[in-house]
Amino acid sequence: MATENLKYCFQDINLFFIFLFSFIPILIWFKFLISEDTHKESFVSIFLAFVLGIIATILSYYSELILSLFYSTDSIAYFFFSAFIEEFFKFFLVFIFIMPTKNFHFLIDSMIYLGIAGLGFAFTENFALKCNVLINNLEGNPYGLITLYSFLRFLGANFLHLLASTLVGFGYSIALKTRRLFPFLFSFSMASLLHFLYNIFIIKEYLIIYVLPILWSVFFIVLNEFKVLKELDGRIRKYSSN
Repeated sequence: MATENLKYCFQDINLFFIFLFSFIPILIWFKFLISEDTHKESFVSIFLAFVLGIIATILSYYSELILSLFYSTDSIAYFFFSAFIEEFFKFFLVFIFIMPTKNFHFLIDSMIYLGIAGLGFAFTENFALKCNVLINNLEGNPYGLITLYSFLRFLGANFLHLLASTLVGFGYSIALKTRRLFPFLFSFSMASLLHFLYNIFIIKEYLIIYVLPILWSVFFIVLNEFKVLKELDGRIRKYSSN
């Protein structure tokens, strides 16, 4: 039965619907990121960052399976470490595969590439969730639920991954500029804390009303961070895509 349901999920029309409603919310945030960039990034580097976000999702999934052997999946400790794991893999893969290359040549690139990786992570979560919704609601109205979840995740989880990743990117850029490790460690800690609080708040009915105000407050911080890096105009390498 499970195999049949999975085949149903991957029928052409269903796969197209799931992909479309997984990607549209991501595209909106992607347009925001690109509008904040001070120069044009190459398609290859953007695509790579997105794929790295997808890979980070897979690595996080298996790491969290191991984590669940030690902590209950509804425990505070599990939520804390899972938030740390996800932020770590998003940063680590971009740090290894993009930041050493010539495509990383301005300070603001940290926020752009990590933000894109965060969106790749969010897209993969969207896709997996919508497949699950389709499989478990065959007798109901799965397409209506998928549409609703797309909107809720656009304002929630997708927004979170974008914000957390760009926070880390800002800290990394300031660490490069000042040659001090503290800005990166602080921003990474704040991103992990934001992710942790989000995970806790969305499962507590009496706390969920605070999720959007917190995310939008952080969004205005991120906007200011983009402004700071634009004013610094920190060129890391002589190479420029312009």
